Amino acid sequence: MILVSCRESFDDNRRFAADNAIRNYPNLARLGNYATLDANDFVEEVRGKHLLILVHGFRNPLNKVAPAYARVEQGLWQHGLLDAGTYGMVIGFVWPGFETALGFFAAERSANRSAGYFRHLLLLAKGSAHTIDVQTHSLGARVAFQAMAFPPELWVDNLLLSAPAVDNESLEPRREFNASLQSCRRCLVYHSSKDGVLKVGYRIGAMDKALGYKGPQHPNVIKQKCKEVFVVDCSAVVKSHGGYRTAARYYRHWGRVVREEPLDQFEKL
Repeated sequence: MILVSCRESFDDNRRFAADNAIRNYPNLARLGNYATLDANDFVEEVRGKHLLILVHGFRNPLNKVAPAYARVEQGLWQHGLLDAGTYGMVIGFVWPGFETALGFFAAERSANRSAGYFRHLLLLAKGSAHTIDVQTHSLGARVAFQAMAFPPELWVDNLLLSAPAVDNESLEPRREFNASLQSCRRCLVYHSSKDGVLKVGYRIGAMDKALGYKGPQHPNVIKQKCKEVFVVDCSAVVKSHGGYRTAARYYRHWGRVVREEPLDQFEKL
């Protein structure tokens, strides 16, 4: 898998590099074995492909990010989502998750700053990839939303948010990330009321409820004003913050998204 990192020395979990660095890992279980790519190499690697970019959450050193990304890639493979008709390539973005005692407060600022680097990655891929989907976990949603806040600078086909650690009103009109919806064709919100991290940790850190806990605060507003937003209640199959990576029904729904099958705006798995 190709990883693109904005971390200092590729894996500093607090400091930023001057620019994104790109590495191609033949096996994510062996982080010492990689080839360095430049921007031109990257453009050729993604040319003409249906591209998926993964964005992790906060408090994750590279030795945790890599197996998480490998598990998502494995799940996609097991459910037939890595072929000519679905995704031609999966890429992982790596940003400073800020693993400190300050926790969410520091990580949120880091996510905001990481958005500029992620925007550069999306713009680099835009010129040669056939389509771009983005899948985020937890605070990775903030990275993606901030990067997409300047329409029509870039375009994402499907933005898939698992356990999004952003405010549950943030997609509504005149709220923080509503304008970002103009930079994607569809936004999928996957949430679970069994997510203990968002139920307790997010509320303590942000003093509000997370979108990834019980979905949007005002579902009727989403139905009426945000037709590009689709909300999927995963409570029956996802019992933890990272449970999406191993939930078969989550991948099956993801397959419906990629294959352009009919979707209800609000569904339960």
